[in-house]
Amino acid sequence: MAYRTDYSKIDKQRLEVFAESRKRRQFVGTLTWDNVKNWFEFRYDPKYARSKKAIPLGKELDLFKKSHVCRGKLFPSFADRIPPRNNPAYEDYCRAQGISLDETNPIVLLVSIGRKGPSTFIFEPVIKDDFDVEEIRKFRLAADLSINDMALAFDLNPPTLQRIETKKAIDASTIRRIQIYLTFPKVAMWQVERNMGKLHSETFHRLWNYLNFRKKTNRKSSSH
Repeated sequence: MAYRTDYSKIDKQRLEVFAESRKRRQFVGTLTWDNVKNWFEFRYDPKYARSKKAIPLGKELDLFKKSHVCRGKLFPSFADRIPPRNNPAYEDYCRAQGISLDETNPIVLLVSIGRKGPSTFIFEPVIKDDFDVEEIRKFRLAADLSINDMALAFDLNPPTLQRIETKKAIDASTIRRIQIYLTFPKVAMWQVERNMGKLHSETFHRLWNYLNFRKKTNRKSSSH
């Protein structure tokens, strides 16, 4: 089954732009829409802007400015990617991308019917992530684990874990790994089983039982 974007899961005020060649893809920058003040901001990724092969997204979006702002309307280079509503094929475009014919959100339109165009630039949706790092501490306490126990169980760095819990540091890759473990108990059990030799037997069995409980709870929730 081909992938279809679930537009209920995307950030409707932000999208990311990539440049795609035959064999590789490069992050170009981010478009943000303030729907209250009705202005758009496009920021180039510094690495892309410094690249010798970089080309601007449009005439109005030169590579020398870190931030471009357009008030009251979309940048022309983005607006040109959205077919006009009087286009005879407009309804077919919307149906093919799974959006309503009445959709007006510019971000949704850009990442659907405006996603690809004649250039190498592709507009991709940003999937909303509502994960709260506080969930990490809640999980550890519910499983009755010390910082060191949790670090041993999941191959984490204890000081990094402690800084994340106290919100004194943001380690995106570590947080994403833990998020996966908390979201998918079966994956967490796979990891813990491989580190069981590092844990006290009581700690291992307590954690294993807790993860098994979460797995069963998740299964019941998904069945309703």
